[in-house]
Amino acid sequence: MKKLALVLVLVLAFTLPVLANPFVDVPLNHWAYDAVQDLAAKGVIIGYPDGTFGGTRTLTRYEFAEATARALAYVESMGFASAEDVEVLEKLSIEFADELANLGVKVSDLEAALGAQSEAIAALEETVAKHEKFFEPVTVTGEWSADYSYTVIGDAATPTGTAELSDSAEITLSAEINPETTAALTIEVDDVLSGTPTFTASGYELKYDGDWSLLISDEVEPATIGLGLIYDFDTLEEFPGAWAQWNWEDEEDEEDLGTWTTFMDVDDFYILNVAFNLGDEDDIPIGVTASYDQAAGNVLVAGADVAFDLTDEDDENQVGLALEGGVLTDFAFTTPAFGAAAELSATLGDEDDIDASVKAWYTQPGFAPTNSDFNADELGVEVGVGFMLTDEDDEDIQIEVEPYWGYVMDSAFAAAQDHYVGIDLTFTNFDEEHPEAEGTLNAEYSILTGDISLEAEILNLVIGGDDEEDDEGLSELVFNIYGAYNMDVAPDYTAVANVIYSFEDEPMDLIVEGRLDSDSAAALYSAEAQLVYAVAENTELKVGIEMNDWEDDINDWDEMNILDTTTKIYSGVEVSF
Repeated sequence: MKKLALVLVLVLAFTLPVLANPFVDVPLNHWAYDAVQDLAAKGVIIGYPDGTFGGTRTLTRYEFAEATARALAYVESMGFASAEDVEVLEKLSIEFADELANLGVKVSDLEAALGAQSEAIAALEETVAKHEKFFEPVTVTGEWSADYSYTVIGDAATPTGTAELSDSAEITLSAEINPETTAALTIEVDDVLSGTPTFTASGYELKYDGDWSLLISDEVEPATIGLGLIYDFDTLEEFPGAWAQWNWEDEEDEEDLGTWTTFMDVDDFYILNVAFNLGDEDDIPIGVTASYDQAAGNVLVAGADVAFDLTDEDDENQVGLALEGGVLTDFAFTTPAFGAAAELSATLGDEDDIDASVKAWYTQPGFAPTNSDFNADELGVEVGVGFMLTDEDDEDIQIEVEPYWGYVMDSAFAAAQDHYVGIDLTFTNFDEEHPEAEGTLNAEYSILTGDISLEAEILNLVIGGDDEEDDEGLSELVFNIYGAYNMDVAPDYTAVANVIYSFEDEPMDLIVEGRLDSDSAAALYSAEAQLVYAVAENTELKVGIEMNDWEDDINDWDEMNILDTTTKIYSGVEVSF
């Protein structure tokens, strides 16, 4: 425990003073100390609420600037000050011009307090001009954290008594190059406190948005093309690469030649899509796509998609049809493979509250672009319908239901590959005071294999708080629950639940979380409790205990794997700016 206490003291000693005062200390023999004390003795500066300036503690430049700002406000409100006091205030304003500018003291504030001819005003004007010229186009944001953990129950890989200290800083610099161009770079620095720092350029972005658009980024996210036969967003949600788009118009003939979009992941694929509208009212969107698919084996893919309404826009019910087709081949055009997809969608009901769709697709063996939403060698159909089980005007909980059925066989019509039925339920409006609360439930049964899969989630369910008449004075409790169950040859399940208790009179939260993972080789369950205290704006301290290490952080469910059987206590500080 002595080692734990020592590390906690070191973490706080190194971090909290820096976080509280971002400017360096002023030496005790600096002339500003006497000047401020003299103004305080005359009542021009009122000091802190206790009437002091921190006793014998060394002040920082930031605190001196705050004192000067208060003095300027006092002089402005009183409307007078001695010539000697004005002279002192001018000297202080010049000395701490940078800090005053950061505090938001404006040139007009100095003019009101000291007069339009003040030397301090000229100093602040120069500082403001410098900031506007060099710093305003650049913004700095980021996160910094330091964590210490101590193993109280160990295993073979991590023995009892093992202590770990880690830190991480992620800083993003964003700059406006010109009104059309911005750039950003994210740098990550890890393990500085442990003595083995690593530096990583973890993110970048160059964006131009003028007559045409260009994005070069580590997270390019194009939209799905057509029905996803060639490119589907969910198949590869983001990738490092480039994206560009422009509208091509023939000015002489006043003809719109469509919107051209190209994007690429240099090692995997290159895609060009041209989208334009046909019809008397330009109400038939058409797209033509070409792709060089290097990841799939240096193949060429080409396709087209079209969508149009089958009903008049004045009809009570609306029906639309979307089609997409594509061909994949090698450079010699010797092994072509084809794919096609169609979707019929309808909005029905007196209040347009029923959505129905029928989706069908056919792909030959070998048709499998890297980013396709469809598998090769399939003939499939899926039918779904969505409607409200509850009255939308009702103030009680709202439930939307979407049952669906699907059947898939091979392209030769020889063997069934999948046959399933399922249902999606969405729950909203748990509480008018907390509209962010929501729940989902999915159940699917495979008619072909007999497998059953269930998945349910409830997020941000709030109980208690001052708005509860029956629970007046009870601090707010927020519940989050997730569970998944698959009944296969070897059934497996995963579950996570936590409760967040917010203290009524303190900026402090207690999070208690439990997890289950039947697939884990290390342990069946994991548990964690964490106390988070907001010591200042964007600054949090945390302490906690975790039994059986879980791969993700508490209240984060992206990676739900239990890694080992250790029990650790930990502490840390997190800052965002």
